Amino acid sequence: MRGISKGLLGLMTVLSLAGCGGAPEATPEEPLGETTQGLACRHPDNWCPGSTQCIDGMCWDCELQPERCP
Repeated sequence: MRGISKGLLGLMTVLSLAGCGGAPEATPEEPLGETTQGLACRHPDNWCPGSTQCIDGMCWDCELQPERCP
């Protein structure tokens, strides 16, 4: 009998906590900023895919990011 009452008490606790809270708060949609990300050069030969170049250990596209390329 004692195990049933503990189980019932646990069930009631879980159900009462599940009812707490409310609707999620509305947050305004903000546009995400742009970030640039480099791909690490492949070792041992510092290979980069496509038209990217290995500069300081990272592959950068010199056409899209000319400030990164010498």
